[in-house]
Amino acid sequence: MNLAYGQHSFALQTRVEYGPHVHEKVGAVGNQLGCRKALLITDSNLMKAGLAEKVMRPLREAGLEVIVFDQVTTEPTDVLVESGVKVLKETRCDLVVALGGGSAMDCAKCINVMADNPGRITDYEGAESQFPHDTARPLITLPTTSGSGAEIAGWAVITDTARSYKMSLGSSYLTPDYALVDPVLTLDLPARQTAYSGFDALSQAIEGMLSRRRSPISVALGMHAVQLLSENLPRAVARGYDLEARSNMATGSLLAGIVINVAGCIAVHSLAESVGGFYHIPHGLAVALFLAPVLRFNFPGDHTLLAQIADAMGENTEGFSEHEAAELAIDRVEQLLEELRFPTLAEVGLKEADIPRIATLALGNVCTADNPCVMSQDDFEVILRDAVGRQGA
Repeated sequence: MNLAYGQHSFALQTRVEYGPHVHEKVGAVGNQLGCRKALLITDSNLMKAGLAEKVMRPLREAGLEVIVFDQVTTEPTDVLVESGVKVLKETRCDLVVALGGGSAMDCAKCINVMADNPGRITDYEGAESQFPHDTARPLITLPTTSGSGAEIAGWAVITDTARSYKMSLGSSYLTPDYALVDPVLTLDLPARQTAYSGFDALSQAIEGMLSRRRSPISVALGMHAVQLLSENLPRAVARGYDLEARSNMATGSLLAGIVINVAGCIAVHSLAESVGGFYHIPHGLAVALFLAPVLRFNFPGDHTLLAQIADAMGENTEGFSEHEAAELAIDRVEQLLEELRFPTLAEVGLKEADIPRIATLALGNVCTADNPCVMSQDDFEVILRDAVGRQGA
Protein backbone atom coordinates (compact mmCIF):
# COMPACT_ATOMS: atom_id res chain seq x y z
CA MET A 1 0.00 0.00 0.00
CA ASN A 2 1.57 3.29 -1.15
CA LEU A 3 0.71 5.89 1.48
CA ALA A 4 2.01 8.82 -0.56
CA TYR A 5 -1.27 9.26 -2.43
CA GLY A 6 -3.66 8.81 0.48
CA GLN A 7 -5.48 11.45 2.50
CA HIS A 8 -5.05 11.07 6.24
CA SER A 9 -6.30 12.85 9.34
CA PHE A 10 -6.11 12.36 13.08
CA ALA A 11 -6.83 14.22 16.29
CA LEU A 12 -5.22 13.82 19.69
CA GLN A 13 -7.56 15.35 22.25
CA THR A 14 -5.61 14.24 25.31
CA ARG A 15 -2.91 16.38 26.87
CA VAL A 16 -0.09 14.05 27.94
CA GLU A 17 2.70 14.36 30.46
CA TYR A 18 5.01 11.39 30.88
CA GLY A 19 8.08 10.46 32.84
CA PRO A 20 9.04 9.45 36.40
CA HIS A 21 6.94 11.06 39.15
CA VAL A 22 4.51 12.98 36.91
CA HIS A 23 1.66 11.37 38.90
CA GLU A 24 2.42 13.91 41.63
CA LYS A 25 0.99 16.62 39.35
CA VAL A 26 -2.53 15.18 39.42
CA GLY A 27 -3.75 17.64 42.06
CA ALA A 28 -2.34 20.62 40.18
CA VAL A 29 -4.02 19.38 37.00
CA GLY A 30 -7.32 19.01 38.85
CA ASN A 31 -7.04 22.62 40.01
CA GLN A 32 -6.08 23.73 36.52
CA LEU A 33 -9.28 22.12 35.23
CA GLY A 34 -11.30 24.02 37.84
CA CYS A 35 -12.41 20.92 39.75
CA ARG A 36 -13.17 20.49 43.46
CA LYS A 37 -14.33 16.89 43.93
CA ALA A 38 -12.78 13.81 42.29
CA LEU A 39 -14.12 10.29 41.82
CA LEU A 40 -11.11 7.96 41.78
CA ILE A 41 -11.92 4.83 39.79
CA THR A 42 -9.54 1.95 40.48
CA ASP A 43 -9.45 -1.60 41.84
CA SER A 44 -9.12 -3.01 45.33
CA ASN A 45 -5.64 -4.43 44.69
CA LEU A 46 -4.23 -0.99 43.93
CA MET A 47 -5.88 0.29 47.09
CA LYS A 48 -4.19 -2.44 49.13
CA ALA A 49 -0.84 -1.91 47.42
CA GLY A 50 -0.83 1.78 48.31
CA LEU A 51 -0.77 3.04 44.71
CA ALA A 52 -4.17 4.67 45.09
CA GLU A 53 -2.85 6.64 48.07
CA LYS A 54 -0.02 7.95 45.88
CA VAL A 55 -2.66 9.57 43.71
CA MET A 56 -5.10 10.59 46.46
CA ARG A 57 -2.43 12.42 48.42
CA PRO A 58 -1.60 15.06 45.76
CA LEU A 59 -5.30 15.46 45.01
CA ARG A 60 -6.09 16.19 48.65
CA GLU A 61 -3.04 18.42 49.05
CA ALA A 62 -4.40 20.48 46.17
CA GLY A 63 -7.67 20.89 48.07
CA LEU A 64 -9.81 18.36 46.18
CA GLU A 65 -12.18 16.04 47.99
CA VAL A 66 -11.70 12.42 46.87
CA ILE A 67 -14.40 9.75 46.59
CA VAL A 68 -13.20 6.22 45.78
CA PHE A 69 -14.88 3.65 43.54
CA ASP A 70 -12.61 0.59 43.77
CA GLN A 71 -14.84 -2.13 42.34
CA VAL A 72 -13.11 -2.43 38.96
CA THR A 73 -12.38 -6.01 37.87
CA THR A 74 -10.08 -7.38 35.18
CA GLU A 75 -13.08 -7.67 32.86
CA PRO A 76 -15.33 -4.64 33.53
CA THR A 77 -18.95 -5.28 32.68
CA ASP A 78 -22.04 -3.27 31.78
CA VAL A 79 -23.33 -3.97 35.31
CA LEU A 80 -20.15 -2.52 36.84
CA VAL A 81 -20.51 0.59 34.68
CA GLU A 82 -24.05 1.07 35.97
CA SER A 83 -22.81 0.83 39.58
CA GLY A 84 -20.16 3.45 38.91
CA VAL A 85 -22.63 5.78 37.20
CA LYS A 86 -24.84 5.63 40.28
CA VAL A 87 -21.93 6.61 42.54
CA LEU A 88 -20.84 9.42 40.21
CA LYS A 89 -24.34 10.88 40.09
CA GLU A 90 -24.95 10.56 43.82
CA THR A 91 -21.62 12.16 44.82
CA ARG A 92 -21.79 14.90 42.16
CA CYS A 93 -18.07 14.75 41.52
CA ASP A 94 -16.82 17.23 38.92
CA LEU A 95 -13.70 15.22 38.01
CA VAL A 96 -13.06 11.56 37.22
CA VAL A 97 -9.59 10.10 37.81
CA ALA A 98 -8.79 6.61 36.46
CA LEU A 99 -5.94 4.67 38.04
CA GLY A 100 -5.03 1.20 36.79
CA GLY A 101 -4.67 -0.80 33.62
CA GLY A 102 -6.92 -0.75 30.59
CA SER A 103 -9.83 -2.17 32.57
CA ALA A 104 -9.90 0.72 35.04
CA MET A 105 -9.47 3.35 32.35
CA ASP A 106 -12.12 1.84 30.06
CA CYS A 107 -14.50 1.50 32.97
CA ALA A 108 -13.90 5.15 33.96
CA LYS A 109 -14.52 6.37 30.41
CA CYS A 110 -17.84 4.56 30.23
CA ILE A 111 -18.96 5.62 33.71
CA ASN A 112 -18.12 9.22 32.85
CA VAL A 113 -19.99 9.27 29.54
CA MET A 114 -23.02 7.30 30.77
CA ALA A 115 -23.58 9.74 33.64
CA ASP A 116 -24.67 12.20 30.95
CA ASN A 117 -26.43 9.91 28.49
CA PRO A 118 -29.64 7.82 28.47
CA GLY A 119 -29.98 4.06 28.34
CA ARG A 120 -27.29 1.48 29.02
CA ILE A 121 -23.72 1.23 27.78
CA THR A 122 -24.72 -1.77 25.64
CA ASP A 123 -26.89 0.58 23.57
CA TYR A 124 -23.77 2.26 22.18
CA GLU A 125 -21.66 -0.66 20.95
CA GLY A 126 -19.67 0.02 17.79
CA ALA A 127 -16.75 1.85 16.25
CA GLU A 128 -18.82 5.04 16.15
CA SER A 129 -20.84 5.02 19.35
CA GLN A 130 -23.70 7.49 19.04
CA PHE A 131 -23.71 9.13 22.47
CA PRO A 132 -26.09 12.12 22.31
CA HIS A 133 -24.10 14.15 24.84
CA ASP A 134 -20.46 14.78 25.69
CA THR A 135 -19.25 14.33 29.26
CA ALA A 136 -19.89 17.11 31.75
CA ARG A 137 -16.63 16.60 33.64
CA PRO A 138 -12.98 15.99 32.66
CA LEU A 139 -11.20 12.65 32.91
CA ILE A 140 -7.58 12.19 34.01
CA THR A 141 -5.91 8.82 33.39
CA LEU A 142 -2.92 7.35 35.23
CA PRO A 143 -1.91 3.94 33.82
CA THR A 144 -0.30 1.37 36.13
CA THR A 145 0.54 -0.98 33.26
CA SER A 146 2.41 -0.42 30.00
CA GLY A 147 0.08 -2.07 27.59
CA SER A 148 -3.42 -0.91 26.79
CA GLY A 149 -2.82 2.60 25.48
CA ALA A 150 -6.21 3.37 27.01
CA GLU A 151 -4.82 6.49 28.67
CA ILE A 152 -5.20 8.47 25.43
CA ALA A 153 -7.59 6.38 23.33
CA GLY A 154 -11.19 7.17 22.46
CA TRP A 155 -11.96 3.48 22.74
CA ALA A 156 -13.26 1.21 25.48
CA VAL A 157 -13.90 -2.52 25.83
CA ILE A 158 -16.71 -3.58 28.17
CA THR A 159 -18.18 -7.04 28.67
CA ASP A 160 -21.86 -7.40 27.84
CA THR A 161 -22.91 -9.86 30.55
CA ALA A 162 -25.96 -11.06 28.62
CA ARG A 163 -23.76 -12.29 25.76
CA SER A 164 -20.49 -12.94 27.66
CA TYR A 165 -18.99 -10.80 24.92
CA LYS A 166 -16.36 -8.07 25.07
CA MET A 167 -17.88 -5.28 23.04
CA SER A 168 -15.91 -2.34 21.66
CA LEU A 169 -17.01 1.27 21.77
CA GLY A 170 -15.44 4.20 19.98
CA SER A 171 -16.17 7.90 20.41
CA SER A 172 -14.38 11.19 20.92
CA TYR A 173 -16.53 11.49 24.06
CA LEU A 174 -14.57 8.56 25.53
CA THR A 175 -11.21 10.27 25.03
CA PRO A 176 -9.49 11.31 28.29
CA ASP A 177 -8.71 14.98 28.77
CA TYR A 178 -5.36 14.53 30.50
CA ALA A 179 -2.98 11.58 30.84
CA LEU A 180 -0.17 11.34 33.38
CA VAL A 181 2.02 8.43 32.22
CA ASP A 182 4.40 7.62 35.05
CA PRO A 183 6.65 4.52 34.91
CA VAL A 184 7.01 4.73 38.72
CA LEU A 185 3.40 3.53 38.97
CA THR A 186 4.35 0.35 37.06
CA LEU A 187 7.35 -0.73 39.17
CA ASP A 188 5.31 -3.09 41.36
CA LEU A 189 3.46 -4.73 38.47
CA PRO A 190 4.00 -8.53 38.71
CA ALA A 191 6.03 -10.25 35.99
CA ARG A 192 3.06 -12.07 34.46
CA GLN A 193 0.95 -8.91 34.16
CA THR A 194 3.98 -7.06 32.80
CA ALA A 195 4.33 -9.69 30.08
CA TYR A 196 0.64 -9.73 29.19
CA SER A 197 0.19 -5.97 29.08
CA GLY A 198 3.49 -5.48 27.27
CA PHE A 199 2.50 -7.90 24.54
CA ASP A 200 -0.80 -6.05 24.16
CA ALA A 201 1.14 -2.85 23.47
CA LEU A 202 3.49 -4.63 21.05
CA SER A 203 0.56 -6.09 19.16
CA GLN A 204 -1.22 -2.73 18.99
CA ALA A 205 1.86 -1.10 17.46
CA ILE A 206 2.11 -3.84 14.83
CA GLU A 207 -1.64 -3.97 14.15
CA GLY A 208 -1.86 -0.21 13.66
CA MET A 209 0.92 -0.40 11.07
CA LEU A 210 -0.85 -3.15 9.12
CA SER A 211 -4.37 -1.72 9.42
CA ARG A 212 -6.30 -0.64 6.32
CA ARG A 213 -6.32 2.79 7.99
CA ARG A 214 -2.54 2.91 8.34
CA SER A 215 -0.86 6.23 7.70
CA PRO A 216 2.68 7.64 7.72
CA ILE A 217 2.03 8.65 11.33
CA SER A 218 0.95 5.18 12.49
CA VAL A 219 3.84 3.49 10.67
CA ALA A 220 6.49 5.86 12.00
CA LEU A 221 5.27 5.79 15.60
CA GLY A 222 4.53 2.07 15.39
CA MET A 223 8.07 1.19 14.33
CA HIS A 224 9.61 3.10 17.22
CA ALA A 225 7.09 1.57 19.63
CA VAL A 226 7.97 -1.93 18.40
CA GLN A 227 11.67 -1.22 18.94
CA LEU A 228 11.16 0.10 22.47
CA LEU A 229 8.75 -2.63 23.51
CA SER A 230 10.57 -5.63 22.05
CA GLU A 231 13.90 -4.47 23.54
CA ASN A 232 12.58 -3.67 27.00
CA LEU A 233 9.78 -6.17 27.65
CA PRO A 234 12.10 -9.07 28.63
CA ARG A 235 14.05 -6.70 30.92
CA ALA A 236 10.91 -5.38 32.59
CA VAL A 237 9.60 -8.92 33.15
CA ALA A 238 12.91 -10.14 34.59
CA ARG A 239 13.66 -7.03 36.68
CA GLY A 240 10.53 -5.18 37.65
CA TYR A 241 12.37 -2.35 39.38
CA ASP A 242 14.47 -1.51 36.32
CA LEU A 243 13.23 2.08 35.92
CA GLU A 244 14.92 2.54 32.55
CA ALA A 245 13.14 -0.52 31.13
CA ARG A 246 9.86 0.54 32.74
CA SER A 247 10.23 4.07 31.32
CA ASN A 248 10.88 2.73 27.83
CA MET A 249 7.90 0.40 28.16
CA ALA A 250 5.68 3.30 29.24
CA THR A 251 6.82 5.37 26.27
CA GLY A 252 6.39 2.46 23.85
CA SER A 253 2.91 1.75 25.19
CA LEU A 254 1.95 5.42 24.89
CA LEU A 255 3.14 5.48 21.27
CA ALA A 256 1.22 2.26 20.54
CA GLY A 257 -1.88 3.87 22.03
CA ILE A 258 -1.52 6.79 19.63
CA VAL A 259 -1.05 4.33 16.77
CA ILE A 260 -4.34 2.52 17.38
CA ASN A 261 -6.13 5.79 18.04
CA VAL A 262 -5.05 6.87 14.57
CA ALA A 263 -5.30 3.57 12.67
CA GLY A 264 -7.22 1.04 14.77
CA CYS A 265 -6.47 -2.64 15.39
CA ILE A 266 -6.92 -5.66 13.12
CA ALA A 267 -8.09 -9.26 13.47
CA VAL A 268 -5.70 -9.99 16.35
CA HIS A 269 -7.95 -7.95 18.60
CA SER A 270 -11.10 -9.35 16.98
CA LEU A 271 -10.06 -12.84 18.08
CA ALA A 272 -8.61 -11.77 21.42
CA GLU A 273 -11.75 -9.94 22.49
CA SER A 274 -13.97 -12.82 21.35
CA VAL A 275 -11.93 -15.53 23.07
CA GLY A 276 -11.36 -13.35 26.13
CA GLY A 277 -15.07 -12.87 26.67
CA PHE A 278 -15.76 -16.55 26.02
CA TYR A 279 -13.17 -17.98 28.42
CA HIS A 280 -12.55 -14.98 30.69
CA ILE A 281 -8.80 -14.94 30.14
CA PRO A 282 -6.63 -11.80 30.42
CA HIS A 283 -6.83 -9.58 27.37
CA GLY A 284 -3.06 -9.27 26.93
CA LEU A 285 -2.66 -13.04 27.02
CA ALA A 286 -5.31 -13.54 24.35
CA VAL A 287 -3.77 -10.84 22.15
CA ALA A 288 -0.31 -12.43 22.47
CA LEU A 289 -1.56 -15.86 21.46
CA PHE A 290 -3.24 -14.58 18.28
CA LEU A 291 -0.59 -12.14 17.06
CA ALA A 292 1.56 -14.65 15.14
CA PRO A 293 -1.40 -16.60 13.65
CA VAL A 294 -3.01 -13.41 12.30
CA LEU A 295 0.32 -12.12 10.96
CA ARG A 296 0.74 -15.44 9.19
CA PHE A 297 -2.74 -15.11 7.65
CA ASN A 298 -1.99 -11.56 6.45
CA PHE A 299 1.50 -12.50 5.24
CA PRO A 300 0.74 -12.45 1.46
CA GLY A 301 -0.08 -8.74 1.44
CA ASP A 302 2.42 -7.20 3.86
CA HIS A 303 5.95 -8.48 3.14
CA THR A 304 7.57 -5.05 3.15
CA LEU A 305 6.16 -3.85 6.46
CA LEU A 306 6.74 -7.19 8.16
CA ALA A 307 10.36 -7.15 7.02
CA GLN A 308 10.75 -3.67 8.52
CA ILE A 309 9.07 -4.87 11.72
CA ALA A 310 11.64 -7.68 11.92
CA ASP A 311 14.39 -5.05 11.84
CA ALA A 312 12.63 -3.03 14.55
CA MET A 313 12.44 -6.15 16.71
CA GLY A 314 16.21 -6.55 16.51
CA GLU A 315 16.40 -9.32 13.92
CA ASN A 316 19.43 -9.36 11.64
CA THR A 317 17.89 -9.36 8.15
CA GLU A 318 21.09 -8.71 6.19
CA GLY A 319 21.32 -11.04 3.22
CA PHE A 320 17.69 -12.13 3.54
CA SER A 321 15.07 -11.61 0.87
CA GLU A 322 12.10 -9.43 1.82
CA HIS A 323 9.95 -12.54 2.07
CA GLU A 324 12.46 -14.25 4.37
CA ALA A 325 12.91 -11.14 6.51
CA ALA A 326 9.14 -10.86 6.91
CA GLU A 327 9.04 -14.44 8.21
CA LEU A 328 11.62 -13.47 10.83
CA ALA A 329 9.13 -11.00 12.35
CA ILE A 330 6.64 -13.81 12.97
CA ASP A 331 9.41 -16.07 14.26
CA ARG A 332 10.50 -13.37 16.72
CA VAL A 333 6.97 -12.98 18.07
CA GLU A 334 6.84 -16.72 18.72
CA GLN A 335 10.30 -16.67 20.32
CA LEU A 336 9.22 -13.90 22.69
CA LEU A 337 6.20 -15.94 23.74
CA GLU A 338 8.49 -18.86 24.51
CA GLU A 339 11.06 -16.71 26.33
CA LEU A 340 8.37 -15.16 28.51
CA ARG A 341 6.73 -18.56 29.14
CA PHE A 342 3.27 -17.81 27.79
CA PRO A 343 0.78 -20.70 27.87
CA THR A 344 -0.70 -22.04 24.63
CA LEU A 345 -4.28 -21.73 23.39
CA ALA A 346 -4.83 -25.38 24.25
CA GLU A 347 -3.56 -24.75 27.79
CA VAL A 348 -5.93 -21.81 28.30
CA GLY A 349 -8.82 -24.10 27.39
CA LEU A 350 -9.79 -23.30 23.79
CA LYS A 351 -12.16 -26.07 22.69
CA GLU A 352 -12.73 -27.30 19.13
CA ALA A 353 -16.50 -27.24 19.68
CA ASP A 354 -16.40 -23.50 20.48
CA ILE A 355 -14.49 -22.46 17.36
CA PRO A 356 -17.53 -21.71 15.12
CA ARG A 357 -19.12 -19.50 17.76
CA ILE A 358 -15.85 -17.67 18.45
CA ALA A 359 -15.34 -17.16 14.70
CA THR A 360 -18.82 -15.64 14.42
CA LEU A 361 -18.10 -13.21 17.24
CA ALA A 362 -14.72 -12.27 15.75
CA LEU A 363 -16.25 -11.64 12.33
CA GLY A 364 -18.65 -9.15 13.91
CA ASN A 365 -15.95 -7.36 15.90
CA VAL A 366 -15.28 -3.74 14.89
CA CYS A 367 -11.56 -4.44 14.35
CA THR A 368 -12.21 -6.95 11.57
CA ALA A 369 -13.03 -4.24 9.03
CA ASP A 370 -9.49 -2.83 9.37
CA ASN A 371 -7.71 -6.14 8.73
CA PRO A 372 -5.52 -5.80 5.61
CA CYS A 373 -6.91 -9.03 4.12
CA VAL A 374 -10.67 -9.51 3.91
CA MET A 375 -11.85 -11.98 6.56
CA SER A 376 -14.65 -14.56 6.40
CA GLN A 377 -16.16 -16.88 8.98
CA ASP A 378 -14.17 -19.73 7.46
CA ASP A 379 -10.95 -17.71 7.64
CA PHE A 380 -11.38 -17.17 11.37
CA GLU A 381 -12.11 -20.86 11.90
CA VAL A 382 -8.98 -21.83 9.95
CA ILE A 383 -6.85 -19.39 11.98
CA LEU A 384 -8.24 -20.76 15.24
CA ARG A 385 -7.67 -24.41 14.32
CA ASP A 386 -4.22 -23.71 12.89
CA ALA A 387 -3.23 -21.73 15.99
CA VAL A 388 -4.32 -24.50 18.34
CA GLY A 389 -2.43 -27.05 16.26
CA ARG A 390 0.79 -25.04 16.05
CA GLN A 391 0.82 -23.98 19.71
CA GLY A 392 -0.08 -27.45 20.89
CA ALA A 393 2.70 -29.07 18.86
